[in-house]
This record gives sequence, C-alpha cells and structure tokens, in this order.
Amino acid sequence: IFAYPPPTPLALDCSPADWLTMELHLSGERKYLSLASIRAAPPRVISGDESAKLAGCAGAELGPLLPQLAEDETLIGVLVASDGLVSAPITAGELCRGVLLHTDAAGTLLSSLRAWFPPGVAVQPSPCGTHVGPLSLKGACCCVLLPKPVTDALAMSEARVVGHMNGDHADSC
Repeated sequence: IFAYPPPTPLALDCSPADWLTMELHLSGERKYLSLASIRAAPPRVISGDESAKLAGCAGAELGPLLPQLAEDETLIGVLVASDGLVSAPITAGELCRGVLLHTDAAGTLLSSLRAWFPPGVAVQPSPCGTHVGPLSLKGACCCVLLPKPVTDALAMSEARVVGHMNGDHADSC
C-alpha cells in the first residue's frame, strides 16, 4: 500500500513536507519505502511518444520496487487514489510495468505520487468514463494486492453479497 501520510505506528524522523512512503501489505508482510528510496531506484523518464502530457516526468518502475509482484504472477492488485478512486483490477505482470511518478519535467518534486502505465498496459475506462486507456492515477496512495484465487472467489460472491446488503439490510447501507 502506498500511504501518505504513513500510519501513526510508523515513526519517521522527518517532516511531512519532505516524505512520502510506500507500504505493501501481502500475506501479513508490511514493507515501507521512503520517497528517498523511491527516488533512488533506477529512473524511468516518460517520453513524448508515451505521453505528451507527462513527457519528461520521472519516476520508478513498480517491478524493482516490489519484487513480490515479479515473483508471484497470481497476484491481482488495485490502486487507490487519495480521493478514494479505485482502479479496475490489474495483473501482477502489468503492475510491474507501472511507474510511480515523483518528479515533473522541470525536476520539481510532485506533491503526491502518480501511478502511470505505458500505452497498452493496465488499460481500463477513465474515471470520468470518457475514454479507455492505460491507467494514470493522480494521488496514488494505496496498492492492495490479493492472490488471484481470492479475487476469483470474491467476484463469484459479489452478486450474493450485494443482494444481501441491498435486500436484507437496506437500512444499514
């Protein structure tokens, strides 16, 4: 999970103005990466051919930052923005190709992380519903990963759960 600010149990020796953290929760494992660690990863600069809007922005690919993704192709993830927007599910192989943008084209640190995917990767409807394309999520603050068998079981149960919540307990929704 990418978290900004980090949960209170995490003690950092710096001010909120100079850090972001990345937190990964998977099978009870919790991992934090500081913004310094993210920026120290091999840089990935977005080209104008990939995105005219984000050309020159720099970030770190998720694959090297989160080796668990490359090691377990059965994982499915969703990204969550600070405003609560949730992406469609993304396979581990495609998540590995995502980039956490942290710096704009002028070299200035962005105010929050942006999860960006190259053309043809993590393709899904835009949040506003106007087009379909690779995910580009401003304010990325969370990445939730689940094994595919769990996501399959949840998908099979979705209609029953929603029906139960809406029909049997409409007043509690």
